[in-house]
Amino acid sequence: MKRIITLLLPLLLLIACVPTPDHDAVKQKDTNVLIDTVLSEEQKSDKTDATPLSAQFPDRMQDAFTLSQQSVQVTVDAPIRVRTDGAAFPLIRVERRTLTNEERLELCRRLFGKDTFYRFELRFNRDDLVREIKDLMREWTPEEKAEWMRDTDSTEEDWEAAQARRKEELERLQEQYRAMEDGVTLPFTVWDGSLLPDTVEYSSQDIVADPDAPNDITRVDHAAISGERYDEPIEFTAANPNDQGTYAAVFFDKGNGDMEAYRIALSDYAEPVNGAQVSPMQAAEIARKQLEGFGDWAISDIYWSNNATNGGDDAFVIHDRAYLVRLTPRFSNADLLYCGNPAYADQESETNVAPTWPYSHILAVVDGDGNLLSLDWRGALQETEVLSETTALLPFAEIQEIFKQQLGYAFANEIHKNGTLTVDDVQLGLFRIREKNDMEHGLLVPCWMFRGKLLFGPDRVTQGYPRGIDYDMFPLMIINAIDGSIIDPMKGY
Repeated sequence: MKRIITLLLPLLLLIACVPTPDHDAVKQKDTNVLIDTVLSEEQKSDKTDATPLSAQFPDRMQDAFTLSQQSVQVTVDAPIRVRTDGAAFPLIRVERRTLTNEERLELCRRLFGKDTFYRFELRFNRDDLVREIKDLMREWTPEEKAEWMRDTDSTEEDWEAAQARRKEELERLQEQYRAMEDGVTLPFTVWDGSLLPDTVEYSSQDIVADPDAPNDITRVDHAAISGERYDEPIEFTAANPNDQGTYAAVFFDKGNGDMEAYRIALSDYAEPVNGAQVSPMQAAEIARKQLEGFGDWAISDIYWSNNATNGGDDAFVIHDRAYLVRLTPRFSNADLLYCGNPAYADQESETNVAPTWPYSHILAVVDGDGNLLSLDWRGALQETEVLSETTALLPFAEIQEIFKQQLGYAFANEIHKNGTLTVDDVQLGLFRIREKNDMEHGLLVPCWMFRGKLLFGPDRVTQGYPRGIDYDMFPLMIINAIDGSIIDPMKGY
């Protein structure tokens, strides 16, 4: 039987105090050095050992200590999830991947259950068209042009491109007006699976399978297909017959313990939740069935969740409850760890927008009756080379020590004073780090991920601040399992 890891001395009842480290461990990795280290260790290792890696770690991590600088009480009581069935984790080169036109069409055929799709556009009546046409024909004053260029941080070339797009839109609406004079409404354009060029402002396009779709697109099945640089292959949402609420996956992805949403324990995946007709595992399989042929997808988490928002006129009002399934891709029999936030480039691009690179995942919402309400895919990846099948990992005791030391750095601010941090999830899986000054290519490396929740101390709560911070969609800490360095997911390294 595996023993439970604990750093508490058996005869000591006092809680340990962890000092604050004097430096930040997050720094740009030299991926070539990392690769050389892995390959060197691989040559020394015994490749005949086929013992599953999961058998080399305990079932749980348990600990309790105090971070000395701000008196943050830390409790660790979490299952350890080793996200591979093999005897080791690989080291893999990857790059961004863009779906082909045919792949987008095939994905839509499965999600919509139809064969023909259309680019959705608002249908105007004649009065609407007159207003839009007059606005597009209006000449901008020099003052308006200067304000636009200042607000959008644009060049003269950007201005000319915007005017060209206005002219194209004017001609399109004029054509629609002339057709409307004969009582004819222009049909939607049939979609061939292609992306709008990234030069088009707001290059995301809405796709429907209903040629007579109403202006309220939520009433029909629809999908947003983003331009290539936005790296979001598809956001499908089923028709919503309700006047309130939304089925969009992002509204169900709340994290643990937020607005009655909670993470379902792995041991409970076989049993339906809260009167549902399908189990969590069945809900996950409904989502994965849509993705056959689009890679191998692992279950990262399943939540019983809802679509309540934390702002707006109906804040905190629950309209629909459903399973929220998080999926991540598998490479060489190992799972990627989930991270909801993208990596950001160190510098802005020539478009004055900081490029981002989402961490590959899929969010799917399946209701209690087994209906797929939405599926949102971010950050498709392409494997280019398996550098090693057997990476050598640091001892877990060393990882624990790094974790404790870096918590002291992370929670050294006044806002953390007298807080309570609970760590409830520990995973070992693959995580993507990017190459230096490169937002297109990266490495998948084995990493430890820690998640949990911080409750602020009573003084901060009484000042009107939120009750705490949930480290769920954005993890508490990620540690490179090869060299012990800290990875900042927002930096991508």
